[in-house]
Amino acid sequence: MIEPLAVEKAEEIDSPAGKVRRTLATLGLDYSLLLFFVALFLVLGIIYGASFHVLGEGSIAIAVGAPLGLVAIRFFYRARAILSDIPGYRSAFRASAGEIVRDWGPLIGITIIFENLHNFTGTIRKFPIDDQLYALDLKWFGVEPTVWIGKFAHPVLTDYFSFAYGLYFILPMVLMVMMAMRGRRHDFREMGSAIVIHMCVGFLLFIVFPAGPPRFYKPLLHGQFQPPFLSSALGLWEWSQTAWDSANSVVDHSSFPSMHCCLATLTLLYAWRFGDAVWPHRKRLYFWVAMPLVVSLWLSTIYLRHHWVPDCLAGIALGIICFVITPKLRKVWPHNQRA
Repeated sequence: MIEPLAVEKAEEIDSPAGKVRRTLATLGLDYSLLLFFVALFLVLGIIYGASFHVLGEGSIAIAVGAPLGLVAIRFFYRARAILSDIPGYRSAFRASAGEIVRDWGPLIGITIIFENLHNFTGTIRKFPIDDQLYALDLKWFGVEPTVWIGKFAHPVLTDYFSFAYGLYFILPMVLMVMMAMRGRRHDFREMGSAIVIHMCVGFLLFIVFPAGPPRFYKPLLHGQFQPPFLSSALGLWEWSQTAWDSANSVVDHSSFPSMHCCLATLTLLYAWRFGDAVWPHRKRLYFWVAMPLVVSLWLSTIYLRHHWVPDCLAGIALGIICFVITPKLRKVWPHNQRA
């Protein structure tokens, strides 16, 4: 005899709402949000006449490199057993590789969205908000901070801040790779979901509020910056700036909010929570190592003339918001044992 409760459960699962919940549970929060934002960009493209293509540029290789490297490590670690087809090893490797690819997939997806942003800028808002950001800086400080800080410019300091600015990608990658290597998938997917949220929200703000960096702002290029151009002792500034500009498909429309400040803030907060993934017996050590580097990264955005202060504040605020809401969303998100 079938219990009435079992029948009720079966009917609930087979209902449209039950199927939706099961789909969301299988996709997970990270993939669901990624697909939502992709759909949103496609709709915006249809409405405003922008195009969206799947193939991207070089930055996708960076996102793909981490999971492929982890798969290669897993393979070489047990290569002899896998190639010899010792029972259990080959299937375990396939399962492990599948988990890695699944978990890193959303991060690869957001790089594809990033590579398409140049097709969307100028479609919704035709004119950038640089004038408004410049006015806010003057109102708050009485002087433009990127101009004022020029009095401290020094080639060695420029090298240091160029190094700190470049840690934008490295600091979170260290934490996420260590979580992945230690099999902490739940923690990894929470941080990955927070990154998907902050990046996609940031991308939308780029489109709605396009803004360029102060170093491109014409009123500042006629004698206000002193020195007119930064220089470094080791050439790190010149090399890194060329690399950043080449990788950024919307270099003159992607300042508000600062994604560097946002991701650095997220990394610092998750280093406090999950830092034992890096040093298991010193949970807070990675946080204390990262904190002065993150503060230096924040300052570098002003010193290197990449961002207005409102950009940085908006980025830090967005990072905090994503850190707070992501675990709450994951808690209420549909889930099942298989997922």
